[in-house]
Amino acid sequence: MIKKKLLSYIAVMAFCIYSSPLLSQIDSLKHQLNLGSSSYRSGDYATSILAFQKAVELSEALKSSEHKKDSLLLVSLKKLITVAGIGKAKELSYNYFNTYHKTIYHDICSSKNMVLKIGIINNYIGISVYNEDFIIAVNAYEDFINTTKNCPHFSQIDLIQSSANAAMAYSKINKPDKAIEILPQLNYFKDSIPNFTTADYNKVLGYVNANTKDAPEVIIPYYLKSANNYTAEKRYAYALDLYENLSRNYSRYMTNDELLELIKKSKKVRDSTKYYHNELYHKLMGQLGVVMLERTNVKERNTNLKTTMFYFGYGLTLLLILSLLFLIKKNRDSKNYYKKLYNLEKQFEIQQEKLYALKNNFIRANYTFTNLKSSENYATLFKGLKDDFPGLVYNIYNRFKNLTEKEVQIIYCTVLNLSTKESAAGLAMTHGAFRVAKNRLIKKVGIKNAEDFQNTVKKLI
Repeated sequence: MIKKKLLSYIAVMAFCIYSSPLLSQIDSLKHQLNLGSSSYRSGDYATSILAFQKAVELSEALKSSEHKKDSLLLVSLKKLITVAGIGKAKELSYNYFNTYHKTIYHDICSSKNMVLKIGIINNYIGISVYNEDFIIAVNAYEDFINTTKNCPHFSQIDLIQSSANAAMAYSKINKPDKAIEILPQLNYFKDSIPNFTTADYNKVLGYVNANTKDAPEVIIPYYLKSANNYTAEKRYAYALDLYENLSRNYSRYMTNDELLELIKKSKKVRDSTKYYHNELYHKLMGQLGVVMLERTNVKERNTNLKTTMFYFGYGLTLLLILSLLFLIKKNRDSKNYYKKLYNLEKQFEIQQEKLYALKNNFIRANYTFTNLKSSENYATLFKGLKDDFPGLVYNIYNRFKNLTEKEVQIIYCTVLNLSTKESAAGLAMTHGAFRVAKNRLIKKVGIKNAEDFQNTVKKLI
């Protein structure tokens, strides 16, 4: 009995001696994890990264028989990769992820540490997007999808965080079709896990829409193609979600025929599933109904406007035609009027010429100049002239201004068609003096020469 107790005591002592360094190593590892977490929360990224690196080294140093080794290593890696990627040490983050890639992906489908492994991959994709390394993020996401697509215990909800980051990365590398394909599962599982809410989904959706460079005419077929694929796979909720998203963001770029086709496809999808996603379907129909109603109102307004513009244009055209006809008639009448006026003026001129000729003939027939010896006889002659032609004096003073008596008498002599000798004798002037006086008068009244002066004066009788 004593011997048996002694052996038990020795065994306990041996176990304590053996396990003591191991417990000390795990305590040290946990200390580094706690130090790294507290340093990260305080913003001391450098200390945090060093602490997590030390934790990775300590977890690697644990014996393979330690059942916590794998989980401690994965926890240390997750924290190191995340903090390094956020703390401006992304290369270190990438190096550790690639170094332990096989460890992370080994037996991921059935691993008891599957949650930790998924967390590492999610965080790695997230910090790639955070550092704007979108190609790295997309490649990591596709590697994740391909590795886990045949896992029996792996569901789409496990992909939510990585898919959200991948959707943003796809939009940044101008692959909107890939981003659009991911959106329905994000919408379907939002609020299903603590770290992905409706607000997170809306953020991703806004990010994708804001960074998609293709024109709406290019984007719309992407939505339709993805929706058709989901319909073929009998994932009807996803297809309806794409139709709803399409109608909400791109309906203004679609024709009425395209919207009607969208309604038809949506109804077919709704009727094809036993779950009848009525809430989403009614939301979609409500959106499309508003769009169609607005377009109907716009069409009616445009039709009324076109009708109004037609009648207005018709009336205006008719008014213009009538105005044009009136102007043509008025122009024709004006031409006729001016033609008549011209003819009247010509006739008047002819009659004037005849009248002047008659008056001159009258003067030649009734005024004799044989006994004109003195100025008294000339005075009598001038008086007779004014009596026979009472408008002569008025016409002279109306035509010529500031005339002297002598200048008026020179005009009388011109009217009577007296010669220079006869005029000089009647006015008691020498021949030379009369010519000078007459030339001065012609110049004074602004007439070119003696001939024009003669014609002008004769028209005054």
